[in-house]
Parts: sequence; C-alpha cells; structure tokens
Amino acid sequence: MKRRPLSLTLRVALLLSAVAVATFLAVGAYLYHTLQRQMAYRDDVELIAKVGQIRRVLAELPSVSAMVRNARPLTDTLYGHNDFMLKVNGADGKQLVQTSVTSRPLPTVASVPAQRALTMDDVHDWQPAMGRGRMVRATGLVGVNPTAGDAGEPVQITLARERSDRLQLLRAYVADLLVALCGGALLATALGYAVVRYSMRQFRSVIAKAGDINASRLNTRLSVEDAPAELRQMGEAFNAMLDRLEDGVQRLSGFAADLAHDMRTPVNTLMVETQVALSRPRTPEEYQALLASNSEEYERLARMIENTLFLARVDNAQLALRRESLDLQVELQRIHEYFEILADDGGVRLTVEAEPLRAEIDPVLLQRAVNNLVSNAIRYTPAGGEVHLSARAVEEGVQLAVSNTGPGIAPEHLPHIFDRYYRADQARSDQAHSAGLGLSIVRAIMNLHGGKISVDSQPGASTTFFLLFKKAQNS
Repeated sequence: MKRRPLSLTLRVALLLSAVAVATFLAVGAYLYHTLQRQMAYRDDVELIAKVGQIRRVLAELPSVSAMVRNARPLTDTLYGHNDFMLKVNGADGKQLVQTSVTSRPLPTVASVPAQRALTMDDVHDWQPAMGRGRMVRATGLVGVNPTAGDAGEPVQITLARERSDRLQLLRAYVADLLVALCGGALLATALGYAVVRYSMRQFRSVIAKAGDINASRLNTRLSVEDAPAELRQMGEAFNAMLDRLEDGVQRLSGFAADLAHDMRTPVNTLMVETQVALSRPRTPEEYQALLASNSEEYERLARMIENTLFLARVDNAQLALRRESLDLQVELQRIHEYFEILADDGGVRLTVEAEPLRAEIDPVLLQRAVNNLVSNAIRYTPAGGEVHLSARAVEEGVQLAVSNTGPGIAPEHLPHIFDRYYRADQARSDQAHSAGLGLSIVRAIMNLHGGKISVDSQPGASTTFFLLFKKAQNS
C-alpha cells in the first residue's frame, strides 16, 4: 500500500525540530568544552598551588627523619582532597612518604628544581584506572634555615590527582544536558507544530475558498490583498489560472452555441424541404431537385463537421505534421491554377509573384491554409478587383501573403477574426458559404508549424494575410 505523505504542517514542524536539535547540540557541545577547559585549568592551578604549599611545609620541618616520623604536616595539606596522591622520595630514591597507592604507575618525568617556581607546563598527564589524571613532580628542601646557612636536604615530591570533583560534576552535567536536549527538542517540535499550524490558517482559508469554485462560479477570485507575500503570489497565479479557465469555458460555450446554431439551420432546411416534398405526390424532376438541394446541405454539414474535427484534433495534439521540402513558387502556381476559373467567374484578377524558395512544410496543410485564404479573398473581392499571392524570404523565415482589394475589415473586428465561428458580418448573410472556421483553421495550421499569421486591412482599400513559416533552429 502506498504510504501517505506527511502533511506540510508536520513536515515544517519536524524541520524546525531538527534545526532546534542541531542548535542545542552545537551550543551544548560548545558550553561543555568551554566548561571542561576552565575546570581543567583550575585543577592544574590547584595542583601547582598544593605543590607550593608542600614545599613550604617541607622547608619548615627540622629534618627528613622528623618528616618520616611525623608526616602529619604533609598530609594535612591534602585535607579534604581525597583524589590527591602524594609521594615523597629521598635523594637516594627511597620512598619516605606516600598517602595512597595508585593502580597504574606514574610516568617518569623530570623533576622541577627547588629553586624554580612551578608553571602550567610542569603539569603532566597520566592515565589512572578510571578517567584521566594530572601530576606534578618537583624537588623540595627539608629543614631550610637561612640564618644558620643550612640550605636544606632535597627530596622529590610527586603529587598526582585523578579526575577531580569538578570534572566528575561535569560528567553528570553531560547527562543533564542530554535530558535537557531531548526535552527541548520535544518542546520545539510541539511549539513549532502549533506555530506552523497557526501560520497556515490563511493557507487553509485559500484552500476552502478554492474548494467552493466550480463551473458555475468561475468568476470567483481569491482575495490576495491581505495575504502574505508567498500566498499572494500563489493567489495571483491561481486567479490568473481562473481567468484562463473562465475564458476557455466561455469560448467553449460560445463554440457549442455557434456549432448548434450553424448545424440547426441546414438540418431545419432538410426537414422542411422533406416535409413539403412529402405533403403531396411529386414528379421525378421535383424529387431530383429536392435531392440535389439536400445534397448541398449534406455537403455543408460534412464540411462543418470535418472542420470542427480538424480543430479538435489540433487542440488535442493528435495531428502529426508531415513536413516536406516544398518549392513555394510551384505550390503557389498550383493554387493559382486551381482557383483561376473561380476568379474569372467573379471577374477577379488572380496573380502570383513568388521567389524560388524552399521550406519544410506539410504540403496538405499548406494547401488547406492558402486555399482558405484565397477562397475568402475571391469571395470578398468585387468584380474588377485583384487577389495577389506572393512568397518572399524574410529575416525570420519565409513569408506567404494573400492580399485582395475590396471593402477590407473594420478595425474592431480584427482582434476576433481568427476566433471560431466569428463573422465580421453579424447578420450572417453569407452562412451558405462559410461557417466561420476558415481563419481559425489557418491559425491552427500555423501554430502546428510553429509559425504565425497576421493581417493588415485598410477599410475600403485592401486586406492582406501574412503567413510566416519560421526557420528551423538547426538551419
């Protein structure tokens, strides 16, 4: 079973928790090492101070033998410090005093001369059975009497210390720190979840409002004025998407209405003519005339359905291009020969002016696009006028042009003439010849080729449609 992803609120809360844990760990580690370094420094200072104190006690003792008989003055210096271990050896290496025995031997280090004061560099590491230890080895003088000129008898002092109480306390501090870390992480997770959930209230409001939008309420828009910047961008994008959807639905609705209207007319004509014909017996000639009239309506319906299916296939990218290298001069001349008789019947002069150009174009679609433009041009050109076909190379590729003299197109119609079922003549006086799909098909064909169609019209003078086939990127 597919695992359901976590909610955005929980994800953000967990990320905040992870950030908090990482921060706690970094700060805790820094504090631990700082405190450990400070405590170790104080331990070393205390170790040096104790050796100095032992030196002074030794100097006040009358003799080494007196020290051996009564070591109490020495051991009193370590009172309250059970973690200290003191050894005093004579000049011959014989052990004179020892407060306790270590489980591990002390390392051999040089003894600090009696005349030199101890420094931090004289403190050495050693490894006891548990933890880490520090030690100092120095020379002390017993029975010093400057008045009598007695410099004293040298003895070797070894003072070692295992982990101090402070460091043991620091070890316990680590456990407390881990507990605090876990508690802080849990608290950060809970607070992060609450804060994120509170911050998401506007996001949930947007979702709720978006959920109320349906096909009958596409004019609803999200209020983005008071939203945070991130939600404002999303809301503006969502509103823009609704604009496009509403425009598309309106176009689809208009398309369906126009299609129903255009199909209803020939169907009604067929029904009426058939009913009239069946109202009484007819002669064979009358039936033949009826069938001929019906055949024209059937052809018109067939063209309408074919054009609608073509546009639907283009919209759904189900139409594959079959590009071929075409000689545009030859293609335009072929179209000229096809429409020459129709132009002559209308008293229109049809001319061609094309450079010997080649382009990668689907020949069937090219013929269909240019045929639509030429047939429209001949239809709207008055007798004595001219329809001119041309082809020339431009910077972006190859441009075909179909121009005609005539009434032209009013400026208010130009932005809509490529819309489906749009007719500049709102009275639909020419429905018998056009369903308003010709220019839409031309634009769809140009879109398939990655090209562009444009129009330039001077009312009462001329109209020119331009087809731009762009160069291939690798050419």
